[in-house]
Amino acid sequence: MGDRAVISNKSKKMGVYLHWYGYREFVESVLAYCDVKKYRSPDVDDEYGWARLCQVAGNTIGGNLSVGVGIFNRMDTDNWDNGTYIIKDWDIVDRLFAHSKDEKMKDTMFENLKYINNKQPKDEQLKEEELEAFAKLWEIRHLDRLNDERKVEVEKIIKEEIEKQKSQEQIKTEDIINNVEEQEEIKGVVEEFDLDVQKPTENDLKEKSKEYKVIDKKGDDSFAR
Repeated sequence: MGDRAVISNKSKKMGVYLHWYGYREFVESVLAYCDVKKYRSPDVDDEYGWARLCQVAGNTIGGNLSVGVGIFNRMDTDNWDNGTYIIKDWDIVDRLFAHSKDEKMKDTMFENLKYINNKQPKDEQLKEEELEAFAKLWEIRHLDRLNDERKVEVEKIIKEEIEKQKSQEQIKTEDIINNVEEQEEIKGVVEEFDLDVQKPTENDLKEKSKEYKVIDKKGDDSFAR
């Protein structure tokens, strides 16, 4: 007896066995912790990925008979507890031999990640700010897994983020328009300045005429010598 579960991926070559804590909320929280730690998943690295999953689960659960790893077709996949979870990139994408419906998450993902994080070696623990930011994104992507109360809260956060982005885009658009108008104004001033500089005034023409007369007179005198 226990709260058993098997975790595998679509290749169904290997799997991790949990004798305890095989319910979905725990499993997906452990997977999420592997994700926030940026561990390579079993889809990318068969050996390293399963090893890191065993490491996190083992540290969290404790004991010496709680976690196992083995060949998939030799494992107790239809265990009449939680069955088998199929994962891809640290996400549950399918469920085999599920004899009961999944319960919604009772706690927030942030609370679950903090619990798992505290069970890891001190030098491998993450800052709560990192966990909180990741948990927020996880819950937005997995609204269907949240209980009704938490779902309402997250949907409110989503709406606030959308309004914030719209506001920022509007400000950015206004800045661009103002910048364009300012550049056009500057361009106009420069063009007017260039025209003023290039166009000789009446006085300029008179002065130039006097200079030419002086030069012509000097030239006549030199030839006279």
